[in-house]
Formats: sequence, C-alpha cells, structure tokens
Amino acid sequence: MMTKKSLITCCAVAAFTALVASPTIANALTLYDGLSLPSQTPAQQGWLYQGTSIPTSPSVTATTSGTILNTGSSTNYAGYFKPAPNPLNRITGYSVQFNVKVNSESHSNTNRAGFNLIVTSASVPGETQPYGIELGLWTNSIWVQNVGFTRGENAAINTQSAVNKYSLHVQGLNYKLYINGSNQPLLQGKLRQYTGFTPPSGYPNPYRTPNLIFMGDNTTSATGKVTITQVTQF
Repeated sequence: MMTKKSLITCCAVAAFTALVASPTIANALTLYDGLSLPSQTPAQQGWLYQGTSIPTSPSVTATTSGTILNTGSSTNYAGYFKPAPNPLNRITGYSVQFNVKVNSESHSNTNRAGFNLIVTSASVPGETQPYGIELGLWTNSIWVQNVGFTRGENAAINTQSAVNKYSLHVQGLNYKLYINGSNQPLLQGKLRQYTGFTPPSGYPNPYRTPNLIFMGDNTTSATGKVTITQVTQF
C-alpha cells in the first residue's frame, strides 16, 4: 500500500478509545456543530486533529459558518478523527451525515482526493476485520475508494457552490449515499474491507479498528480547502 495512509496510522493509537454505550439508532447524535456553536473547530468538540507542517502548512480557521480546513501543500496530511460514540452497527443499520463544502481541491493522481470521509463499522463476530467505506470529494464529483485504493463508484456533482448534506446509510454489507434530503441515492454499493494497507511496525491498522470516523486529507497526492459545518450520527 502507498504511504497515503500515514496520517491515519500515526493517529490510530491516540484516536481510538473505548466507546460509550449507545441509545437507539433513531436518536440523532451531533458529533460536530459549527453553526449552533460558532467559531469552534471539531477539535474543540472532541475530535482529534492531526496534521503535518511542510510548507505550505495546513491551517484550520473557525468561523461563524463552520470550520475551514485548508490542507496546504499536497505533501501534507491534515484531518480529524473520532471514535463513534454510538457503535456503528451495520447489522441493525446506521447513518452518518456530513455537511461540507469543497471550496477548492487539486490532485496529481486520479485515484486520490484532497478531502476524504472514512466510516468504519463496528466489528461483527467472525470477521477478519470490520467493513467500511472511504469517500473522496473533488469539486465536481464524489467517489468511493476501492480495496486497492483506486476509484470505484463515482457521481458527478457540484460540491463547490454550497454546503451539501451528505448522508451515508449503511445496512448489512451495503451502503447508500444521499445528498440534500433526496430519496434517491447518489451512490450505492458494497462496503469494503481495506486489506491492502500494512502499517509501520508498532502501529495498529486503522482499517482494522472499528467505529472510526475520519474527515480530511490523507494523501500526499492531493490537497483541499473545505468548510465543515456539521457531522451527525443516527
């Protein structure tokens, strides 16, 4: 596996802690709110931020309209990690909603994106590792990472003109991605077991760690500037 996952690896030990017992899936749980609690970053609301500092370094700006994450030069990593407070039980089903605007994005590799969303489900007995899904956002499309970290399912969409509400629903081994309250999925398909990543010695594999939520730039082949307004778990 390429080194694009180094950011996730270096954060795994600190990021993934014991989970709180969950209420029913019907209950919405706000994981980040940059509007009702303006001028607060996700880090101020319990997320773990990690970023490298190669010039031009990443920057985080809290505004009354959400947090602006600028991941700097393409050689940097920067992003937020959170163990889901309620287990992401794919058997009973769950949803995670991200409200995000991609202000700008560039990439030197068509299999990489300057902003990514990763959700890894809770473990099920008998699995060699949990199932999850990774989404890559460009300014004109959103797509899914395959197991080999190549582009899978893809949809053309303007992610740049406004904050979009992306709702990822997982049931069993399937996912559906909805946008802005639509009843028709923008993307749908199978969850993945991302087995092609081997971490450095002494570090756990984040794709084997259940109940992960990540948002940010985890590649040295792209960069992005995004506005994050809200993250909610259902």
